[in-house]
Amino acid sequence: MFRRFDSKIIVSFCLLMLAGGVVTTTVLSRNLSRELVGAVERSGTALSRALAAGLAEPLSHHDHVAVRRDLVQAQSGNPDIAYVFVASDEGQVSDHSFAVDGFPADLLQLAERTTPTTLRVEDGLVRDLPQPIAEGALGTVHVGVSLRWASATTSASVTNVLLVTGLAMLVGIAGILLLARLITRPMLGLVGAAKRLGRGDYGTPARVAGRDEVASLANTFNTLASQIRARMAESEELRSYVERILDHMDAEVCVISEDGVIDYANRMATERRGVSAGEKCATALGSERPCATCSVTEVLETGRVLNRSHVSPSGRHYELTYFPMTGRDGRRAVVESALDVTEQRKLAERVHRAERLAVAGSVAAGVVHTINNPLDGVTRALGLAESRLTDNPEKARKMLALAREGTERIAAVTHRLLVLARAEEPSEHTPVTLDAIVAQAVEVVQMKAQATGARIELALAPDVPAVSVDPHGITEVLVNLLMNAIDACGQGGTITVATRVVDAATVEITTRDDGPGIAPEHLERVFEPFFTTKEVGRGTGLGLSVARRIVEAHGGELEVTSTPGSGATFRVRLPIAAPPPAGAGRAGA
Repeated sequence: MFRRFDSKIIVSFCLLMLAGGVVTTTVLSRNLSRELVGAVERSGTALSRALAAGLAEPLSHHDHVAVRRDLVQAQSGNPDIAYVFVASDEGQVSDHSFAVDGFPADLLQLAERTTPTTLRVEDGLVRDLPQPIAEGALGTVHVGVSLRWASATTSASVTNVLLVTGLAMLVGIAGILLLARLITRPMLGLVGAAKRLGRGDYGTPARVAGRDEVASLANTFNTLASQIRARMAESEELRSYVERILDHMDAEVCVISEDGVIDYANRMATERRGVSAGEKCATALGSERPCATCSVTEVLETGRVLNRSHVSPSGRHYELTYFPMTGRDGRRAVVESALDVTEQRKLAERVHRAERLAVAGSVAAGVVHTINNPLDGVTRALGLAESRLTDNPEKARKMLALAREGTERIAAVTHRLLVLARAEEPSEHTPVTLDAIVAQAVEVVQMKAQATGARIELALAPDVPAVSVDPHGITEVLVNLLMNAIDACGQGGTITVATRVVDAATVEITTRDDGPGIAPEHLERVFEPFFTTKEVGRGTGLGLSVARRIVEAHGGELEVTSTPGSGATFRVRLPIAAPPPAGAGRAGA
């Protein structure tokens, strides 16, 4: 009942009116009663004084007939006089206004009183007003004034006040009902519009006429509903756009909540795996995912992005990516992107085999070409040595020396080929500083540099992080680069070896010479096997190829830049060694 707005107003108004009526009635009753009683008392006092003055002479002559007459006349002339009697100075009733001789016994007690008092009689209250006659020498005249008129007047006034209050309450209730109707009807319209808005009905506005505050509130509500409708349309369009993008992806994309339930699956996941929202991820994806080590749990615990490569029991290769997000209901969730790279792996293997065959063919051709020249010389030298062995032993020894030199060149080529073949094989990596690698390489080539008059300058950056590499392999790379730089500089050239930190994960060793540089047409081929610009007998064309293979096997890069006439610069970039895991090295402490 009291949930309605008008009911609350009516009840509140009635309580206020009732409280106001009670207070008004109480105050009015007390004040009016006091004023009326005072007026009656003043009238009775005046009468008693007049009687006291008029009865003095008859009482002094003992004319009781005259006294009785005056008393009866005083009572009959005023209907509010209940009684009039005279008490002697000894407290005995001597004369009274009653028509009979009998005197009420309860009034005998008043004869001895000389102060006003109030009596309760059958028809109400009577105010006894004693007045001494001749200063009490002749007794006291008592006038009993009835308070019935004052009480009746007060009751009538209170009744009128209550009637007026009730009438005002009825008029107020009618006004409140009208006012509530004017207010609650548009408010109920707003409530209905709000409920429709909550149910998703954004097209039906709140209809409120007028220009008052309620109408202004309705207009504001309609404006807000229009903005919500526009935002919802934009959100729906964006959601549809994002879903179209996800549905056209080759990867299977699923959103998995923290309790292991799939909240969303794109078209690829639905078509390939039959995944649908609401399923448990272990049930829908368990046969194709590494559920033994739950990646979802790991991402939720760490809050980091996780990348994994996985081969399913069916032989499919997947590149998995997991990253945390906040779901639609505010709970934590994980997005899983699973890209099936099985066909790419197979294609990459076929391409790799083709590349290896092509390289093998190129290497075979280079080996034949490179070995044929010294082998031909060895054959000729051995033939000449055989023919001159008896008649010219000295000539035979020279021919054998040439044959030995040729076989050494062939051995050098085969050694390079073995290094090239082993460059991609894994080797034991050791944390080492770039300064140590540079120092060892410079020590190896220092004698050749001094012999040719080349000067090696160092520009090593301080506090360069260590790298985890095969120290011998990287040293061999740097020795090869320095030997080539010494050959390029010639007499009096300068070679600069520098180190620096490239970024948070990479460091770099640079060799720069001031030689003639590399021609543009040769720049792209310097890392090809058996390609060399040196004259025959001074290079095999395998050094830079081997160096690049070694650097790439360490996860790094080897690059060259050159401007003709301004020398060449080789850059070896290597990954920084990962820090040891927390607690490593303290086992058993």
